[in-house]
Amino acid sequence: MAWDEWEQLKADAVVRRQNQMRLDGAGGSARGGADDLRTNGSGKAAAVKALWEDIRPGTDKAGHHTEGGSASVARAFSGWAFGSALGDAQNEWGLQVENLKSRLVSDQTALEQTKQDFKDIDHGVKSQVAQIPTALAPRREV
Repeated sequence: MAWDEWEQLKADAVVRRQNQMRLDGAGGSARGGADDLRTNGSGKAAAVKALWEDIRPGTDKAGHHTEGGSASVARAFSGWAFGSALGDAQNEWGLQVENLKSRLVSDQTALEQTKQDFKDIDHGVKSQVAQIPTALAPRREV
């Protein structure tokens, strides 16, 4: 890609971003379109439920599924390099499963917190906007 073309693409991106910058309001935008800042509370609730009921228990079950068979094979080949390597692989598998489970708990907690965060922000903005005096100056067309 030529340097001039790259510079033109960057300039076009800046113009597009500037043209799209606006504040959303309740009930639609000033241009008549729909608001574009949204949160999907029911989607987050469904994701939390899936994490709690299906994904986390399934991860735990799948993580422990290989332990029995791999451990018995590692014992059977204990005098061989293969047995030692299989034991090392099983230990690493266990660490990875625990890391994944920890990540899933963190994701679930973050999803649960996000709903409250959006609510708190909305109430804060509403409170700040309500404090703005609107009757001080007559509105003028520019």
